[in-house]
Amino acid sequence: MEDDRFDSVFRCELESRVELPNGHHALIVSCDPPALGQDIGYPQGIARLLLWSRFEGDDLWTFPTFPQFVQICLPDVVIPETRMPTSIAWGELYASEADAKVQSMIKRPRAPSP
Repeated sequence: MEDDRFDSVFRCELESRVELPNGHHALIVSCDPPALGQDIGYPQGIARLLLWSRFEGDDLWTFPTFPQFVQICLPDVVIPETRMPTSIAWGELYASEADAKVQSMIKRPRAPSP
């Protein structure tokens, strides 16, 4: 991920499906624990996210395979009629929290052994 804000594993629960004005399918999810957001105006953290697929042709409403690579957006932004909302980060969705934790461990740099 290009943003440390979403570098750890979050449990996401589907709240609703959303069709963006351009026809793309997106999801509103709650995340636990809330992501750090104090620096962007969310003093209690970011507990809800708008997600959509990073890749054309992938549909988050059908979840054909995991992981799903997503754009992450704040859900309360104004969604433009002619383009996608502004993404604040990229992320990955896994079938389970355990799968995400395994992947997270693989990505972490390991300290050299003494």
